[in-house]
Amino acid sequence: MTDSEPAPEFRRLGPDHLDEYRRVVEYAFEPEAGPATEDSSEDLAEKLGERFGVFVDETLCSVCKHYDFETRLRGAWVPLAGLAAVATPPEHRRQGYVGHLVAASLDRWRGTYPLSALWPFDRSFYRQFGWATANTGVEYTWPPASLVGDRTDVGGRFRRVTPDDWGPLQSVHEAHAEDRTLALRRDEAWWREKVLPDDDRPHAAVWERDGKARAYVVYEFEPVDDGMRDRRIDVRDMAFADHEARLAVLGYLADHDSQATEVVHSGEDETLLDIVPDPVEVEASVAAGPMVRIVDVADALSTTPYPEGVSVDLTVAVADRTADWNDDVFRLRVADGDGDCARVDAPRAAADVRVDIGTLSQLVVGYRDVRTLRRLGELDVEDETVVGTLEAVFPEETVYLRQFF
Repeated sequence: MTDSEPAPEFRRLGPDHLDEYRRVVEYAFEPEAGPATEDSSEDLAEKLGERFGVFVDETLCSVCKHYDFETRLRGAWVPLAGLAAVATPPEHRRQGYVGHLVAASLDRWRGTYPLSALWPFDRSFYRQFGWATANTGVEYTWPPASLVGDRTDVGGRFRRVTPDDWGPLQSVHEAHAEDRTLALRRDEAWWREKVLPDDDRPHAAVWERDGKARAYVVYEFEPVDDGMRDRRIDVRDMAFADHEARLAVLGYLADHDSQATEVVHSGEDETLLDIVPDPVEVEASVAAGPMVRIVDVADALSTTPYPEGVSVDLTVAVADRTADWNDDVFRLRVADGDGDCARVDAPRAAADVRVDIGTLSQLVVGYRDVRTLRRLGELDVEDETVVGTLEAVFPEETVYLRQFF
């Protein structure tokens, strides 16, 4: 963008821009599919999320999608903004339009969403705008035969389900989310459009015990080689209410040993290796997952649930190059599980804690602990008493946002 060009304008995309939005997104993420056709505007308008774009003199230069979520945060449900489908045509790249789009998105979310999240195409690209890794995940690959004949009988029964059965699946999903920060709450539209879509329907089964749904698995078969039996079960989604329910799902997948040679699924930790009879048969790889960012420091630190019995009164100097309302010093007071945070007129050098917005975001959700962040130089705290206070107010959490968007 040059000085002579009109200022970029960020606004919601109406129906007349849906075809252009689709062309931009598909060229960015699926260029091998060729030019997009113009026959899907009606269907696209019904999909989840809101579409936005950056215009310069009525030319659409960059696009994105916003999602309105509720997420689990330290035992409570709070609003979370999802950012997705960020795309810019090559003729408009490297002109600052994505930076404008990101800043305008944060400004739009301010006052409503304390946190935002995204799935990055490039981690370093979004790190420059203040997002940081929210959690890691473990991808498992294992032969179903490894669990056949050597597993605990947990009773109950499985039954196949359709999109109309989303209610029982929802109850399992929310039970699974109870102690997992950043798990997303789903509504009927999400189940039908994202988990069990009509245009790409996967297999799905629910496990019931004593008449109640306690686990489910959503999966599809993928070819591995050319043989009839060389198939892989690719688990799209899986949740369980307790350990027995998890064993039931694993057993169900193992009973496909006559149909598939391997099962692939993801989890938040490496505990599957402690469950299978022979861990050597399981391949496990750890990868960084989605990214999280505080939208507004004062709002986020006031919204976060805190441990009971912890009292805090400290100042935090935050560095944020994208959202200037966060680039300041704040006072955080915590008592009886509630927090109050506000901007204060104080020098940065005198603050009890000095931190950038990405690291603070990780601390709030509980992905990384205080001493590790301090040791790595990402958290500047001089007083050991303050270190102990931060550990008490921001304990580590099991963080796992598994839903791609």
